[in-house]
Amino acid sequence: MSAPPAPADHPTRATLARLMPSGVPVLRAAVRRTLTRMFGPPPIEATAEPGDPGLTGAGSPSWRVIGEPAAIAGGLRGLLVQVSHPLAMAGVADHSAFRDDPLGRLQRTSAYVTVTTFGSTREALMISRRVRAVHPRVVGTAPDGRAYRADDPRLLTWVAVALTSSFLAADRLWAPHPVLGADADRFVLEQSRIAALLDPRVDLDELLADDTAQQELRSHRIPLPMLDDGTLPRTAAELDAVLTSYDRELGINHQGRDALHFLATPPIPRSARGGYRILLAGAIGSLTPVQQRALELARPAVRNRRAVARTGAALTVMRLSTGTSPTRTAAEARVTAPPASSAA
Repeated sequence: MSAPPAPADHPTRATLARLMPSGVPVLRAAVRRTLTRMFGPPPIEATAEPGDPGLTGAGSPSWRVIGEPAAIAGGLRGLLVQVSHPLAMAGVADHSAFRDDPLGRLQRTSAYVTVTTFGSTREALMISRRVRAVHPRVVGTAPDGRAYRADDPRLLTWVAVALTSSFLAADRLWAPHPVLGADADRFVLEQSRIAALLDPRVDLDELLADDTAQQELRSHRIPLPMLDDGTLPRTAAELDAVLTSYDRELGINHQGRDALHFLATPPIPRSARGGYRILLAGAIGSLTPVQQRALELARPAVRNRRAVARTGAALTVMRLSTGTSPTRTAAEARVTAPPASSAA
């Protein structure tokens, strides 16, 4: 990916994270309260489907990436990348409640990412079904006259790769133990398998009704057309190629500019605003030159590097303050619990 190079202090971050895995108690409570106000409480049940590994499984690259504080900056980056596509932006502008209920929309988006990664298989399928149920209503015409629909495979792919690439870029830049090489490929495949469930051709009702089918889904034995036909990427190299294929489609209009203004000044808790501005600046600084130009946010390289470094420092403080993600802790409790049949 053509993002700024990662800062050179990853070993220091790793050492600090290892020495203080539970965070600083006083700070932990305050930071988690603020994060809960913004993103909502953990959206998974530790007691649901005991023993179920979920779609990605404990110790997976997805657990490592999405469970890291850097994923918060990655999520912001993903929103920016999505805004750079006029048809995706039109769907958000015409049908999203981000202006009227910004925290609600943020929490729903966060819940989808969290549940599909850390939830049980049934929880992941149910939230995918809820998201998919909205898509047929998200249709319209963009300001340039082009028609759009949310379940169009090309737009589904764009939204998916915008998020996947941004989570991976944030992890490479700011995580103490970045996911690289084969693990990065596995992360892309895991996230593409999740995105493929939003394809209307996949029968989610049938999967929800059949425990054996869920096992086959986890074992990669259920056909997923958007993955099987190469629409969605399987490796980091394929992810870069898919992203590049959209370059000529990117640009910004009045809808995108309104969204950027909103992202710059969202109605979030006062206690979070300073940290949010630092993370947003770092997210912008981590965009590729093509993405920055498409958003009319091109900046000197030195400014990008400074923003990325400041975000790294802020995330180190957050990591030391909060410790292990409570959602990941809940997921670990579910996975290690004996299945209901054996506990009976």
